[in-house]
Amino acid sequence: MTSTGQDYFGTEAQISVLRRARALFDLTDTDPRMTYYGRSVGLADPDEQSMDRLVSLIALQGNSSIVTIGNGDIGHWQAEAQRRDLTVTHYARWLGAEGATQTARALLDRHPLPADLTVVRVDKDAPARAMEQLADVALSCGVLPPSGAVLRGIRKPGLGLVALDKTGKGVACAGAASYLHPDHPLGRRQCWWGMLATLPERRGERLALILGAMALIEMQDRYGFDEVFTGITPGNAASETVCTRLGLRAEGTNVLAFADPHQLPGGRLSK
Repeated sequence: MTSTGQDYFGTEAQISVLRRARALFDLTDTDPRMTYYGRSVGLADPDEQSMDRLVSLIALQGNSSIVTIGNGDIGHWQAEAQRRDLTVTHYARWLGAEGATQTARALLDRHPLPADLTVVRVDKDAPARAMEQLADVALSCGVLPPSGAVLRGIRKPGLGLVALDKTGKGVACAGAASYLHPDHPLGRRQCWWGMLATLPERRGERLALILGAMALIEMQDRYGFDEVFTGITPGNAASETVCTRLGLRAEGTNVLAFADPHQLPGGRLSK
């Protein structure tokens, strides 16, 4: 794992994207059309200028996205990306709306955290090692942690959770953050949620469910978000099962992430 200033983790190419994205967000954070939750700056809603904006965002960052694409429009955007030699990653949007928090609380009542684990909230006061352990777990499962300044709730509302065993090693994690401008119609109500990862040796203990429920509840209790969304690669049955148990449902819209493969080898920022 490569780390830089406890804020950016991943490969050199991933860290470069995260750094450029943070710099761009500092310039665009007053624009309700933009999204950001610690990875790259993207577009909230598609319109007739979206592809031109995306090309500019990708040139600056190496990666960008549109977070609300209808099922019938996926082919159009994929063709546009191919014409510009961009790679596309498709995620189905799953939404946890009214009732998801109650589902999460009931789940925690039924499934307590294993006795040998402690959950640490990675905030501005948490030791650097907590963030490092969270990043280790996420990256070992192919998941890129968003910027530490977002997960620690410093740059915008956000949180990171990591479950540590008795030796202090991270074994599971979850995260959530605001992703829309507050002036967007959903900006004060809906947040990004996910980054559920568990080391192979601790799978089967419902840790993704437990930490996912904790993150969902805390985003509502701490920041007032009563909806969460996440993106799932179509066909990822394990993620679909976890989300279903936490009260999330497929929304019928999609996130498309676009990348310049010359700036981001492999053409994908995160799993």
